[in-house]
Amino acid sequence: MPSTARNLLLRNGVWYARIQINGRDVWRSLRTADEREARKRLKEVRRQAELERAGLTPPPPPPPEEIRLWEDAVVRWSQTHLPGKRDSTAKRYLTSLAKVEAHLKGRPLAGITQAVLNDYVAERLEDGVTPATVRRDLTAVSLVWRAAKRAGWVRGENPALAELEEIKELREPIRPVRLRDLALLLRRCPPAFAALIRFLARTGCRQEEGASLEWQDVDLARGTVTFARTKTRSPRVIRLSPRTVAMLRALPRHPRLTYVFWHPGGKHGPDRFRNVASNFRELVTRGLRSGATGAEGDGFRRCGPAAFRPFRCHDLRHTWGIRALQRGMPIFDVSRHLGHATVQTTEGYVRWLRQAPG
Repeated sequence: MPSTARNLLLRNGVWYARIQINGRDVWRSLRTADEREARKRLKEVRRQAELERAGLTPPPPPPPEEIRLWEDAVVRWSQTHLPGKRDSTAKRYLTSLAKVEAHLKGRPLAGITQAVLNDYVAERLEDGVTPATVRRDLTAVSLVWRAAKRAGWVRGENPALAELEEIKELREPIRPVRLRDLALLLRRCPPAFAALIRFLARTGCRQEEGASLEWQDVDLARGTVTFARTKTRSPRVIRLSPRTVAMLRALPRHPRLTYVFWHPGGKHGPDRFRNVASNFRELVTRGLRSGATGAEGDGFRRCGPAAFRPFRCHDLRHTWGIRALQRGMPIFDVSRHLGHATVQTTEGYVRWLRQAPG
C-alpha cells in the first residue's frame, strides 16, 4: 500500500488525496488546509476505495464543493458592501486590499489561515509599515472574509480577527514641530504645496480637510472655514487668524477649479493635492539625502545645534493643539476646533504637556 505521504498533495493551500479509479490516479480535494485534518480524511478516502475494490457499495461521496479563491471573495464584498460607503472610506479599504492582493491572490479561501496572514504582517512590519496601517489591512481582510462566510463559501473562524488581536494599535508619539524645522522644510516645497502646509500648520486641520477645501467653504470676511466632510462625519466651523486670512487672500485662484489649494501639473492638468502625507514624507527624505545646510542649499542641516529634526505632516496638527493649550485656549474649544470625536482625545495633549521636560 502506498505511504500516506505519497497520497497527499498540498496545492494552493488545500490538501488533495490521490485515489485510483479504474486503474487511473485521480486527485480529490479534501477541502481543508490543515494537514492533520487532511490525514484523517485521507483514511476515509482509502477506506471507501478498499470497499469498492471488495465489491461493496460505499456510501455516496459528498457533493463536490466549488473552490472559491480570495479574489472571488473580494468581488463579492465589493458588490455587496462597498456601495454606499464614503469615498474616503472606500479608498482606504481598496488601498489595503491592493496591498494584500500580492500575498493572497490565487489562494483558496480555505487556505487563508492565521499563519498565512501572520507571514503578511511580518513582511509589512519588516518593510517599515506602521502597526496602525497593518491593522487597517487586516480589517479589510476581515470584512471580505465575513462577506465570503455569509455567502457560504468558507467555514470556520475569521483568521484576520485572530491576527488583529496580536497587533496592538500603537499611537504615534506626540512630537511638536520646531519652527526652524518647518521653515527649512518650506524652503524645499513648491509654492503651492508650501501654502497648503502653512495652512495645516496654522489651523491644525487634517490633511484631507485642507487638501479638499473649496472656496465656497471659506468666508474671508468673517475669517472662518466650514469643514462639511470630516473624519467624524460632524461638520464644524473654525476661526482663522488674521495672518491666515491674509495668506488665503493672496492665493491665486484657478478659473475652473473650486479648490483653494491646487497644483498646475498632473496627469489631467491642474488638480487639487492628493497623497499629501506621502508627498510630504518624500520632501523630508530628499532633503536629508542632500545633506546641504538650509542657508547654503536645498538640503537640511544635519549637524550642530540647528540640526533638522524630521517630522510627519500629522505632527503639525499635534503642534497646533499643544500650542493652543499653552496659549490658554480651553480644552473643549481645542477639541471642537480640531474636530475630535471626544475630549478624551484632546486630553492626550494635556498629558504630554504634564510630562514634557521643563
